[in-house]
Amino acid sequence: MTPLFAQDYAACTESLAEVRTAVHATTLNAGGSETCADETVLAVNEACMNILQHGYHFAAGQRFRVEISEEGRTLVILLCDNGEEATEDKLKPRALDDVRPGGLGVHFIRELTDTIAYLPPSDAWRNRLQITKRIT
Repeated sequence: MTPLFAQDYAACTESLAEVRTAVHATTLNAGGSETCADETVLAVNEACMNILQHGYHFAAGQRFRVEISEEGRTLVILLCDNGEEATEDKLKPRALDDVRPGGLGVHFIRELTDTIAYLPPSDAWRNRLQITKRIT
């Protein structure tokens, strides 16, 4: 796996513009199309917003990390935080026919990317979400 990008961010909504810019540029630099970059940005932005909202409950003074690597022609994006424990069971999207605001973020992430996986904690991070996206 070839590392392409790694950065820690303050866990606040103001950081998301910088995250989006970095993910977009990294995807393009890896050979991804504009559509591929846009889809990757949308998925990562939604996952980061989930960290801020559901992991940290918008608490000040927290941090999260974004790492992007390339394996073959696939981007491997790792999002790390120390917020409330995230598990597959806690993050199930609601049914699409349940029409109301919110609750579709995980659904969108799954639709825009190839895989998502919740990795075991590391020494530094409680939550580690891995997203993969084929470079197209």
